[in-house]
Amino acid sequence: MPTLHIDESLDLYYELDDFTDPWTASETILLVHGVADTSQAWFAWVPRLARQFRVLRPDLRGFGHSSIPPADYSWSLPGFAQDLRTLLDRLEIATVHVVGQRVGGSVVMQFAHDYPDRVKSLTVIGGPATLSKSALNPDAWLTQVQQDGVEAWARSTMDRRLGNVSPAMKEWWISAMGKASPQVMAGIFRYVGNMDITALLPQIQAPTLVITSDQSALAPVETVRDWQTRIPNSQLLVLPSPAYHLAAALPEECAAATLRFIASLTD
Repeated sequence: MPTLHIDESLDLYYELDDFTDPWTASETILLVHGVADTSQAWFAWVPRLARQFRVLRPDLRGFGHSSIPPADYSWSLPGFAQDLRTLLDRLEIATVHVVGQRVGGSVVMQFAHDYPDRVKSLTVIGGPATLSKSALNPDAWLTQVQQDGVEAWARSTMDRRLGNVSPAMKEWWISAMGKASPQVMAGIFRYVGNMDITALLPQIQAPTLVITSDQSALAPVETVRDWQTRIPNSQLLVLPSPAYHLAAALPEECAAATLRFIASLTD
């Protein structure tokens, strides 16, 4: 498996999909998954992206095939962002187009703030700047994970995540997310309850696309627009859907919008 040794607590797993013409110098898109996901969460995106771009998909620290840190590890968005920067350094990738979904969207906003010279464009799909004004409830999730396990948490939240999709699709995502480490989930839920990067948003320099849905009870459009407009060079795309996890519920629409956005930067 492709892994890189990042530090004493982390061997980072990643996938690098490249179906671009080998005689060209192709740009790279970095896809960053959310909590309880892995690099496999982007499976429906890869066919749409990998003919035009090299597609880099890491398993974030604590998820998938990447190392689970000690129980006392201090989770933070800057920590995730630093892991991504080190990954790019080790792979000798100077700049990327960055896409993040859910808390992965929060991670990539932090990354774009901390390492502006590495980011050509930024796409955020359902990535909150703070959870204090949303219907997301990390404290209740923490209790549920501790009492009933990660899969029970995934099952209880999946309807609001995916909206109107097939039962088979919901079961696949429940099973996939249910494999996440309870220790990792507990640590992250303790952290994200107080997460707030609102003050960083005006300093993000990269052209930014924020994608949200028009019917999500977890992230109302007004809440998303409130923080999106703080990013100077940003635009908001609202898709018709009750889903919060749009990158999974509407992968083709989101991937196509991302490609159009990146193309518009060079028109």
